[in-house]
Amino acid sequence: MSNKYNILIIDDDINSIQLAINILKQSDTYNIIFTTSGKEALQRVKEYDFKLILLDIIMEPMNGFDVCKELKKDNKTKEIPIIFLTARDDEDSIAKGFELGAVDYITKPFFANELLARVNTHVNLKVYKDELNEKLKLQDKLMLEQNKLATMGEMIGNIAHQWRQPLSIITAASSGIKAYKELGINLEESTEMDSLDDILLNANHLSQTIDDFKDFFKKKQKKSFNIEDTIKKTMSLISSNLHYNEINITTDIQHIEFTGLDNELTHVLINIINNAQDELKHSQKENKQIYLEAYKDDSNAIINIKDNAGGIPEDIIEHIFEAHFTTKQNHDGTGIGLYMAKKIIEEHFNGKISVKNISYDNGEKGAQFTLTLPIEEEN
Repeated sequence: MSNKYNILIIDDDINSIQLAINILKQSDTYNIIFTTSGKEALQRVKEYDFKLILLDIIMEPMNGFDVCKELKKDNKTKEIPIIFLTARDDEDSIAKGFELGAVDYITKPFFANELLARVNTHVNLKVYKDELNEKLKLQDKLMLEQNKLATMGEMIGNIAHQWRQPLSIITAASSGIKAYKELGINLEESTEMDSLDDILLNANHLSQTIDDFKDFFKKKQKKSFNIEDTIKKTMSLISSNLHYNEINITTDIQHIEFTGLDNELTHVLINIINNAQDELKHSQKENKQIYLEAYKDDSNAIINIKDNAGGIPEDIIEHIFEAHFTTKQNHDGTGIGLYMAKKIIEEHFNGKISVKNISYDNGEKGAQFTLTLPIEEEN
């Protein structure tokens, strides 16, 4: 039974159901489940994984068209192929069935060979599509890991930059205390305490950097967080590279409570900001700017990331979220970053990501990425 494909027959005529079952039993590939009620059918699809539905139109109180509408509204059932199996053969009924999303239409009385052939065809197509979707999901997962590894490499380099100054302060302060001790010179208590405070402060900064780095790679788990804190954490991970490349970043962040995957949002922000950084650092501009703002608009959190790198050429802007599309042929770039950013925002946040070119009052141009994240209402 476990190796068979489930087919659901929905028909209020038990004789038609029995006839269809007898025909389909000629193949040992199918496990047939039936119901005479549209309402009951909507419950059955929650209990089984169906590869195909045979659906009658003329039923009471819920007809086949209404059942089809409900199935196509639900993300969990909308991909199940539906064949209308009915005595209604007028052009309007056939057209309406296809408009609602049916893949085929068989009129009663039907020929056994025709029914079996069409069922076999659509079940095989569904199985192939499911296998393809699984392969695509695996590919996306591998691409996400590849992108995270690339991001990790960039972040390690960034951390190396960030650690130079605090390590220098710690080294200088501790060396100074040690030198005075070796020479037998007593430091004033306040001076010694200041040096120890500097050591402690910078050691805590290094520790926080490690924690932020570890959080980025933790297993995904929804939790309550503040977008302002997530953006601050993002800045702590990449600010050194921005400073090294002489890029200024200006933020205007509202306090927005959110429930979701904060490490995934960090991942998206890093990808977009790194994309802007790459364009700016290879430009000849003296005043390199990135602007980041976040605010609440109705039931959405809106995050805008803007730059003044000149904008994206109009002939490629509609392609930049495609897998492996990159404008960085002359320097590092896989095209995975923005593709994965779109996948994360759409699939993990049920949100939207968009991009457009903008102009500033001073005549400069740049690109603006906008994240629209629905805020989950508390129960």
